[in-house]
Amino acid sequence: MGRGTGENVGFVRTVRAAVVAGAVLVVAVVSGCTVPSTLPDGSVPQVAPVGLNGMAQDPTADGGNVWAADYFGHQLLRFDPDTGRIAERYGGLCDTDDVVVAPDGSLIATCAGEGTVVRVQRDGAVGVLAVVGRGVNPIALEPGGEAVVVGFGTTDDDRLLRVPLDGGPVEVVADGLPVLNGFGFGPDGRLYAPTGGVEALLGSTGGLIAIDVATGSTEVIPLQFDEPGRTGLAFAVGVDVGPDGTVYIAQGVDPALYAVDPATGHAALVGRSPEAAADNVLVLSDGRILLSGFVGNSVVVFSPDGTGGWIRTVTAVGS
Repeated sequence: MGRGTGENVGFVRTVRAAVVAGAVLVVAVVSGCTVPSTLPDGSVPQVAPVGLNGMAQDPTADGGNVWAADYFGHQLLRFDPDTGRIAERYGGLCDTDDVVVAPDGSLIATCAGEGTVVRVQRDGAVGVLAVVGRGVNPIALEPGGEAVVVGFGTTDDDRLLRVPLDGGPVEVVADGLPVLNGFGFGPDGRLYAPTGGVEALLGSTGGLIAIDVATGSTEVIPLQFDEPGRTGLAFAVGVDVGPDGTVYIAQGVDPALYAVDPATGHAALVGRSPEAAADNVLVLSDGRILLSGFVGNSVVVFSPDGTGGWIRTVTAVGS
């Protein structure tokens, strides 16, 4: 989730203050400290993150294959979703909001407060790939692996941008878009994104769109819920897409995860989170789905039960 600016900043601050009220002291103390990547004995510190935001799977990593951005902790970390053990981390970065793994193994992250897209090499070297504007939030690797697309989590910027990984010029893919949050590409090549921003809390109007990145055209997917009276989500915060095309979308407040058929818009409840808030979604290659939280070190894991249902567990990351 990115920071609010402009006319909606008061509302954003009010909502987020309520969500993180119980964690204010932790955020204030820990976010001002940089956790080293390794200790003198070569081990990786197991200090818990301040929060878990955007996530990405690293198919080549051993000992934990999920990367997460920690917005308040200004760091990226790789952890094992089964044990919570942290296998790799890079701190002292920026307001890291979302992350992807590039084909060369480097990490590409959005820095919401700084308005940049950065590349973090696995030796710890950090460079700015592009300056795009404050509020930059979601990021996704294009299917071809040559660029990332980034969007904005505020009403102050309505663009979707393409950022080449070779350092080439940034291109505008689409503009006039609603507030976006964590998004992902589907097997059909379209980019699926949650919409509505924090303002959707007022009327549970958070929704889902699909963007054709080749043309910039956008399709609104009307959501159809089984729950009586529900027409939208209270703060739609993250999306990822399964290999069969099912779109998984998270509700940030009263956190829950829904499975959406993009052809019909039918949204089936996968499960609810016991945490105070949700921030992003990651579909793992083994079929499990992770739901991260805005603050705290817990990730909620939804595992298929073999009968069409889901088993929910919670993994604490770090210690």
